[in-house]
Amino acid sequence: MSATDFAELSERYAERGDLRMAQLAAWAADVHTLEELLWENGLGQAPDPDAQLAAVGESVAASLENIVLPARLSARALLDAAREAMVTTFDQSVHGLLSDRFGDLDHLDHAHVAQETPSSRTEDRLDGRTAAELAAELRTAAADCATMATLLGAGGEDGPAVRLARQADAAAFEAYLVLAAIRSGDHTLATVDLRWDLVAEQSGRERFASAVGSAEHAALHLVLEPADAP
Repeated sequence: MSATDFAELSERYAERGDLRMAQLAAWAADVHTLEELLWENGLGQAPDPDAQLAAVGESVAASLENIVLPARLSARALLDAAREAMVTTFDQSVHGLLSDRFGDLDHLDHAHVAQETPSSRTEDRLDGRTAAELAAELRTAAADCATMATLLGAGGEDGPAVRLARQADAAAFEAYLVLAAIRSGDHTLATVDLRWDLVAEQSGRERFASAVGSAEHAALHLVLEPADAP
C-alpha cells in the first residue's frame, strides 16, 4: 500500500463521519510518505535498513511527544502540528522534500463526528475478551481452518479447501494486527481497524503484506506461512 491508499481511506472515513479514524489514516499516509522518501534516498544501502527505519520512527515519536498543543484543536490543526513535528525531526534540506509530498487535508474540515467512540469500537471487537485472548482465539481459528483446508485439498475438494485457506489467512492476519497493536501500546486497537479496513475490499494473500510496513514483512510471513493450503 502507498501513502495514497491511506489518504483515500482517510477520505472514506471522513465521508462516513468517523473523524478519529480519518485522522489516523491521514497520519498513516504521512508515515508512509516518509518511508517512501527514505527508501528513495538510500535507505536500502544502510547496513540494517529495518533498524535504521526503527531509529527514524523513534526520533519522530520523540518529536511528537514534545509538541505543546492548545486545549482545543481542530482535527486538521492536529494533523498540521504532527506534520510539523515530523518534518522538523530532520535536517533543513529534507523539509521541503517531505512537506511537498504530504496530501491534502481538506476533507478533515468537512467531516462530521460520528457517535461511535473509540472505547465502544474496542469493546465490540474484544466482546469481553482481553486483546491477548482475542489474538490467541484468532490464531487457533487460523490453525483449525488451515488443517481442514489441507484435508479437504488432499481429498480433492478444492473449492472448500481454498475458502478455508482464505479464512485461515484472514484470522492469522487479524491475530497479527492485534498482537502488533498490543506491542505498540495501541490499547484501543485503532491500528487493527485501520489496517484491516485498508485490505477489506481486496483479495489474495498479498494484500496482507501490502498493509504493513516493510520492517514487518518477515514477521507477517511467519504468521501466514503455516496457513498454506493447496
